[in-house]
Amino acid sequence: MPFQTPSSLSAAAGMMVSVPANTSPVRPLIGRAQEAEQLSGLLGLGHTGGGPGSVLLAGDAGVGKSRLLAELQTKFRENDWRVLVGHCLDFGDTAIPYLPFSEMFGRLTTESPALAESVAGAHPGVHRLMPGMRRLGDPDEVQARRVERGDLIEAVHAALEQLGRAAPLLVIVEDVHWADQSTREMLSFLFSRQFLQPVSFVASYRSDDLHRRHPLRGAVAEWSRLSGVTRIQLAPLGDPDVRTLIHSLHPHPFSESDLQAIVARAEGNAFFAEELVGAAELGGRALPDDLAELLLVRLDQLDEASSLAVRAISVAGRRVSHALLARVLDLADDVLDGALRAAVERNVLVRQGIDGYAFRHALLAEAVYDDLLPGERVRLHQAYSAALRAGDVESTAAEVARHARAGHDLPTAVQASIQAGAEAMAVGGPDEAAQHYQVALELVADERTGVRHDSVDIVDLTTRASEAVTAAGHPYRSVELVRDQLAQLPPDSPPADRAGLLVALASAALVSDTNVDPLATTTEALGLVLAEPPTPLRAKLLTLHARANAARHRDDDAARWGHEAVTLGRLLRLPAVVADATTTLSRLDDRSTDPDATKRALVHIIEQARVDVDLVGELRGLHNLGYTHYELGQLDKAQSVYDQAAARASSAGRPWAPYGLDARVLASITAYMRATGKPPRRSQTCPESRRPKWPRLL
Repeated sequence: MPFQTPSSLSAAAGMMVSVPANTSPVRPLIGRAQEAEQLSGLLGLGHTGGGPGSVLLAGDAGVGKSRLLAELQTKFRENDWRVLVGHCLDFGDTAIPYLPFSEMFGRLTTESPALAESVAGAHPGVHRLMPGMRRLGDPDEVQARRVERGDLIEAVHAALEQLGRAAPLLVIVEDVHWADQSTREMLSFLFSRQFLQPVSFVASYRSDDLHRRHPLRGAVAEWSRLSGVTRIQLAPLGDPDVRTLIHSLHPHPFSESDLQAIVARAEGNAFFAEELVGAAELGGRALPDDLAELLLVRLDQLDEASSLAVRAISVAGRRVSHALLARVLDLADDVLDGALRAAVERNVLVRQGIDGYAFRHALLAEAVYDDLLPGERVRLHQAYSAALRAGDVESTAAEVARHARAGHDLPTAVQASIQAGAEAMAVGGPDEAAQHYQVALELVADERTGVRHDSVDIVDLTTRASEAVTAAGHPYRSVELVRDQLAQLPPDSPPADRAGLLVALASAALVSDTNVDPLATTTEALGLVLAEPPTPLRAKLLTLHARANAARHRDDDAARWGHEAVTLGRLLRLPAVVADATTTLSRLDDRSTDPDATKRALVHIIEQARVDVDLVGELRGLHNLGYTHYELGQLDKAQSVYDQAAARASSAGRPWAPYGLDARVLASITAYMRATGKPPRRSQTCPESRRPKWPRLL
């Protein structure tokens, strides 16, 4: 997969270095007084807009969103508000879940360590977003310390509530057009969930980036319909305001023809106006036609060391810490300090936080990165990868993976992508985890990468990827992913490898309508996995085989395999296997004997799954409990249980995953039957392509 050029990337500690308390330029805010007043009122400052609220601030790149938000930060702080700022960054397909919230809590840790410790102590889930906690070691360690997305989101909401209790709180999330799926879902929750304390939100995004299929487009439409959320489109500056801006930037008058040319070319975009003025100041040279060339004009005035530092920062992203940059560049300390000071004085870079630097605008970062020579770009990415892996600076596996891929160090990219997938799953980010795992699979499959196949456990990686894709709500894609890996499996592979892939395939097929026969799949796998010695693979296979038999109404066989799965699961201490097999056995009892006993067993399974933090077991138990009520004609109870399952899946960040989607659809079916006394047509209940089987034994 080709590397996607970053537009505004953060590396290592740069990700954790937040915006300083006041990054406003010296020049006054021009042409935005009305918008500033409107935003202040909507967000609850003064008496003009009532209580705290939320604002979606849209506008084209460079139109002045960041400048307006910087003014708001100053204004709110002067009125004794606490302000937390986080940025979304363009990581392509190596997204880091909840990145802006990590930045916010990292900033809080730096500025108010005692308060941050108090917040983390009261709401432990927030601790996973703080510096030093995003990278935990090997994937098994990450798996052991994972936190469900719902718990994390609830913790963030409670933490902001606590901060709002101490002082009114303004939360600013910039560049949401680059937000990862987890951050969008976090914002959806925070926008829709009421705060009892004064907590206000502003989320800014580039409206010109929102093409028809952009993932933020639907979210913005949903957010805009929420009570208390107002969407503001920041229009271009009028020509008189652009003229005023030009005069503030260039006190000495331009000729009228030059002034008109700048106004016309800026088209109301404040950033373009600044750059056009800067270009006109440099020796009176003609204004370039291409904006990228225009943005790079300032770099022509830098010395060699400053140019090198600026180019290196463009590879890290829009922001980078001094510590990381010093490790990447082989420059003496005094030379690096001088180079950075020159770039800051030339207004190419600005200081960020207590130990970082940033490009003055994301467009400038993009232009510098795109101007790098291919070899130069690769070498800088390699240097960042090595610096991050050294462990001296804060980093995540996703950052290492991105730099390693762009630096053509593909073995490192594979291992880092696997680790990044585990980290994403650990904070309830299945969408991002699926991306990382699939990138790793693609790199291993491409023979040109030189990645040794014996260095990667393909079966384990495929299983992880399949589970993440299914959890993200794409079971059909999960089936195809596993089938593709089965097709690529060498004929001389160990039987256990094929069996492991067959288990992954059956697991995905059992929760989707496909042409894959789960029973035939599990039967083939059983022929490849010996009963002795007992293994977790066989335990999982037995419970899947029991479910596959039950789906074919082979109840005696299903019961036999289910009991064997329970016995082996208990022997190997695999609570998820025990819960899965016990659920199947309970539903089999419901078919033949006592439904009340079935309900009691399912309630016990659900409670135990919650104790074991087994989300899939909990959701499957709820689904089957609801179905038991449904079969008994207890529609009120059925709908209540389905609603619980749907809410639990949504809170865990898996609203489209199997059981979560099923519960939503079946709740709708039950409600329809309660109202009409007859089942609806299938098209009435689930227009999405991801329709569940109905009815079915899950």
